[in-house]
Amino acid sequence: MRLSTSLALFSLLLLAPASSITPSVALAQEFDEFDEEFEEEEREEQRRQAEPPAEEETELEEDDLESDEFGEEETETPPSAEQPAADTGYRGRGGDLIRDRPSDAWRDRRIVLHNTWGGSVGGIHVVDAGSGPSETFRVQLLTDFFFADGFLNSGTNHSHIGGSLSISWTPFDFIELYGSLASYANSTDNPAESPQLFQVLGDSILGVKGYYEILPFLVVGGDVSVHLLNTVGDIGLVGDSTSVGLRANLTADLRGLESPIPLIARLNLQYYFDNSEALIGGAEQARYNGLPTTGPDARLPFEDETRQLLTRFERYSLGINRTDFFDVGIGLEAPFTVMQDFTISPILEWMLRVPVNRQGYNCLYVPDPITGEPIAGDDGCLERQGFEAFPSTLTIGVRVMPPFRGLSITAAVDIGTTGMSTFVRELAGNAPYDVILGLGYAFDAMPRIQTVEREVERRIEITTPPPPRGRVIGSVVEAGTTTPIANATVTYVGRELTPQSTAADGRFVSYELEPGEVVVDLTHPEYNAGRCSATIVAEGGDVEVRCELQPLPRLGDVRGTLRSDTGTPVVGANVQVTGPQAFSVSSDAGGGFARQGLPPGTYTARIDAEGYLITQETFEVRPRETATPEITVIARPRRALVDVRAREIIIRRQVNFATDSAEILPDSAPLLSEIADALLRNPQIRRVEIQGHTDNQGEDAHNMDLSQRRAEAVRTWLIGLGVEADRLTAQGYGETRPLVPNITAPNRARNRRVQFIISDRATE
Repeated sequence: MRLSTSLALFSLLLLAPASSITPSVALAQEFDEFDEEFEEEEREEQRRQAEPPAEEETELEEDDLESDEFGEEETETPPSAEQPAADTGYRGRGGDLIRDRPSDAWRDRRIVLHNTWGGSVGGIHVVDAGSGPSETFRVQLLTDFFFADGFLNSGTNHSHIGGSLSISWTPFDFIELYGSLASYANSTDNPAESPQLFQVLGDSILGVKGYYEILPFLVVGGDVSVHLLNTVGDIGLVGDSTSVGLRANLTADLRGLESPIPLIARLNLQYYFDNSEALIGGAEQARYNGLPTTGPDARLPFEDETRQLLTRFERYSLGINRTDFFDVGIGLEAPFTVMQDFTISPILEWMLRVPVNRQGYNCLYVPDPITGEPIAGDDGCLERQGFEAFPSTLTIGVRVMPPFRGLSITAAVDIGTTGMSTFVRELAGNAPYDVILGLGYAFDAMPRIQTVEREVERRIEITTPPPPRGRVIGSVVEAGTTTPIANATVTYVGRELTPQSTAADGRFVSYELEPGEVVVDLTHPEYNAGRCSATIVAEGGDVEVRCELQPLPRLGDVRGTLRSDTGTPVVGANVQVTGPQAFSVSSDAGGGFARQGLPPGTYTARIDAEGYLITQETFEVRPRETATPEITVIARPRRALVDVRAREIIIRRQVNFATDSAEILPDSAPLLSEIADALLRNPQIRRVEIQGHTDNQGEDAHNMDLSQRRAEAVRTWLIGLGVEADRLTAQGYGETRPLVPNITAPNRARNRRVQFIISDRATE
């Protein structure tokens, strides 16, 4: 809940708009001083007209020049009929995004827009591609609630109440900063839930939106938002749960047409990186650890157990999702001006969230043996339930802007269209409805002032132009290519000038220099030093030059470490490395091995140490980097489980698979490592057939397919341990080759086996 941390972040956004008020106050003061200056000039002109006329002069006297502080004369021209004396409007940077002249109508049209639930300007949930006028900010307080019977579980009551405080600031055109702080509570009377009340305080959103008005009625933009989620049952942010939204926005405001239509259409497309699952990972593991390990209620393996998983009430109350989302939002708003400064805006929106399983969550599906649907009261999985579980919502609302300028009153209801009754383990449920009420206020820091245009004629003494100067515009590239070199240091030879660095495109622009030859030295840590020159002509101006640098050799290093499966260094091991360059070394007293000056590429290290199984592992060497592979070497077991015979590799323990599956269980990993070691140490064995066998339980075709898949799984595992693929073949025989009759359980267990038959051996 870490409310204090969220409030501290949110206060930064709250304080930012205050700075926008100061320029406007200073601007008004500036124009007051401007008016006082002209009033003083008018009084001086009246005094001169009251004095007797002097003799006509044909030249400007020296004393006259001295009496004018700026060496110039000002005459005021009164406004004419063709030039209006005053125009009421906004003074400053505000105005239409694609027009130079500020527009009152444009600012009035945008000032009626207010925050969404998440903070950015828009409707109720769908954001606007644009924002309010520059130098405006908005604050809004919303509350939401619903009460539903049988929402998450039949026969139970569910209550929800929450709120959102949001603020957005448009410091200048094309940019909007926004944020929100949300808190909510959910309760149920379901006796199976404990606790029956969840409170979440201080979930925060911070975002920035950019936009551009390509037509008077069409705006495109995008925004990035960071969602800071609070921990469960404590106060504090959980860094791993921080989520990010990337959204593209499009708005058509038909009020900007030559024949205005009071309608705004909005479209949002967002990819939301949802990491809320990080809030509860430890809780589910703790629940699993608390389950009994023996007896009729003994726990199953974690991936097959359901009792430790969050209930649908917990997922909804805490907002926990195990997938990302691709969000689509469509909205319509119709701002009708009922009377002067009184606007009513009906709003209609539809939001669809499409889950994207970026996290690779493996959902456990427990079907009813008769219907195939989830067991009553249990949750399904996205793969089976499909679109019915996707959360989508229809929003109907209205925003009223009364004659008090900037104030807004919002009322809306969210109606769930999917995801309210079909629940899956990956997603929080979707509420059947949600009532939203709130108040907002939009503050315009740019006041309306009356502008007065005056024409001033000035006579200014023209000074001698400065001597000609020029610049060198250089481009630094790799020799023989067009590849730009960024961050190269440019030093001016024979000139006391501060060195410069090239930009990302390899370009640099010199200081303004006098005509003549300009010589520069170029240095970069990845290139040989170089020098180039250019000549600025006598008339000055810019001159372009291309400079080339020779690259240094691009090699890399490796510094690896060998550790046993108990964590001790493996000393004196023979490390044979193959790849773009092959070499062989022995590990030192710390289990390390190293080699410098290697060509980039993929390398394979084969480790052979006394008392250990042969191990192979690949690593990548990159230019000017040091690869640091850490390789674990497995100690040879005291009692060998593998015996190499003339026609067969005998194993004293069987490879274990999951029931009716080709998945190899982890407890068979040491056995397979020993089999791979035997093959690697006996290169004379040129080909081995991996045979899969089953008992006679089940259909013949199924047993044949299962034995084939199990044989292929063993072959794939051994290839991953370094055995050459062309030395291994996989063949399933099903139940066709039993060792003993399938009449007892022990006999059937013996018949379920994997054998390694040597089909080709080199002559010794």
